[in-house]
Amino acid sequence: MDSLFFYLTWLGSIFVLFPAAVTLIALFSKVLSPPDMGFLLGSLLGSTLIAQGLKLLIARPRPAELNDMLVNMPTDYSFPSAHTAQAASFFVALALLASRDLSMKANILVCSLCGLLISLVGFSRIYLKVHYISDVIAGAIGGIVWVFILKWLIYDVFAGGAHAQ
Repeated sequence: MDSLFFYLTWLGSIFVLFPAAVTLIALFSKVLSPPDMGFLLGSLLGSTLIAQGLKLLIARPRPAELNDMLVNMPTDYSFPSAHTAQAASFFVALALLASRDLSMKANILVCSLCGLLISLVGFSRIYLKVHYISDVIAGAIGGIVWVFILKWLIYDVFAGGAHAQ
């Protein structure tokens, strides 16, 4: 289990998700509109900035470092979990974009898979002992709330009502 969670936690890293977002945009550039591309990148980058800003503002220390740590303790603050916020924003934005062209059954499958990935990233941060449960919950909520704010801004405010379903 240690190795599994060590690798799963990387699914929330900006160093994995940003290249993944750029690759998806390149692969689907014929189907994604410029607002869609901005939505996917903005979701991820915005959640990163928000999480890092809150870390500095709140300055909550990380859990006490133990001798049996599976990873090096990050040097930044604990609250909120940026990995969880980034995973939540990326996978929710991806699910929203994908849901426009999927059947109901496929949409349920995609949304369930995205929810599972977000949960696994969050749980991995707790399992690896680098976050408290409240850090992970706040990161997930913050990432999801940011996605819906950005969706509203891009598709309702700036595009005059051209909704992403």
